[in-house]
Amino acid sequence: MQPQPHINFIALICATVIPIIMGFIYYHPNLMGNTWMKANGFTKESMTSPKPVLYFLALVCSFFLAFFLWGWVTGAGGSDTFQVTDLNDGHSFVTFKHGVFHGLAFTLLVLAPIFITMKIFENRKWAWALVNLGYWSFTVILMCGILSAWR
Repeated sequence: MQPQPHINFIALICATVIPIIMGFIYYHPNLMGNTWMKANGFTKESMTSPKPVLYFLALVCSFFLAFFLWGWVTGAGGSDTFQVTDLNDGHSFVTFKHGVFHGLAFTLLVLAPIFITMKIFENRKWAWALVNLGYWSFTVILMCGILSAWR
């Protein structure tokens, strides 16, 4: 049985703050903020600033996501047939690129089906689904990249 990879808590903390940082950037009115507001039927006047406790709750949720993605990227708790550091052929899976691959896979296998299903059954606009899917795709790809490269 292979030893499980250790957790780099600094990488985990960095991955935890990525959704907050990406949210400030991605949902800025000069990027996707206006499209997101329009897709949700919001106006600038109707928007209020979230309370600090909501940011804290979002950060806790981000930590849970980062911890899950760490396991997804490293294979922690997975099968003994998948080695997570170096294979016998000398290839390393401890790279940002490897994490990006996992982020893309997570986007296609988890995020896209969720947002498309929500769009269909909640009768949302495609703009809503694509804007939110775009945010979570970029966010998860960055999180997985950091968690893979910085083990």
